[in-house]
Amino acid sequence: MRLDHYLSRCAELRALYELVERDFSSKGLVHHNWNHVLRDLARGIMIGEAEGADMKIVLAGILLHDIGRLYPEAGENHYTAGAKVAPKYLTKTSFTKAEIKEVIHCIRSHGPRGLEEPRTLEAKVCYDVDVLSCSCGNVGIARVFHYFITEEKFTIKQMMEIGSGRKGPRKNFYTKTGRKLGRKGYLKATKFWRELREELKEEEQSLKKIIPRYEGD
Repeated sequence: MRLDHYLSRCAELRALYELVERDFSSKGLVHHNWNHVLRDLARGIMIGEAEGADMKIVLAGILLHDIGRLYPEAGENHYTAGAKVAPKYLTKTSFTKAEIKEVIHCIRSHGPRGLEEPRTLEAKVCYDVDVLSCSCGNVGIARVFHYFITEEKFTIKQMMEIGSGRKGPRKNFYTKTGRKLGRKGYLKATKFWRELREELKEEEQSLKKIIPRYEGD
């Protein structure tokens, strides 16, 4: 189904979509912007429909998964901040208490660096969407570099910690559809990070023979 199908059939989702679009558009983020949300919504529909997930929860979770980035003052990371501010959006758009609880879990667990492991099918879909967005293929790698270098001011050396960063025994993908869509790209990205780490190490060792105080990029 197209996104408009879900928005036209669910007033709460339509209202949430419009509210989140307004706030993302007003903030002007460079990387985690409204286009990023739209891209993830499309993947959420691909995976969620194939897996038989509750699409209202999946789409709400994706709409709000990065909302914490608009409120850095609300938490030490965007997962914590998002879990704090999301209920305001969901209550305002008439989501039930039970639905809010489900969406908050999606926010807290939506990626490899999330605060908790995804337990529900909907949270697993949101997790896989995040992996597809930033951990698969050349495009995913480019987006990782774009974010961490432009917004976080990372050096290439600091980027080496990004490719394998995760909390606990997290899987690469939690759904069959996610694995199908992302396996090839995930392996490609894994190979890139490994080769870049090795090449950077070799370069640093070579240069230090001439200038011992060299620390690398």
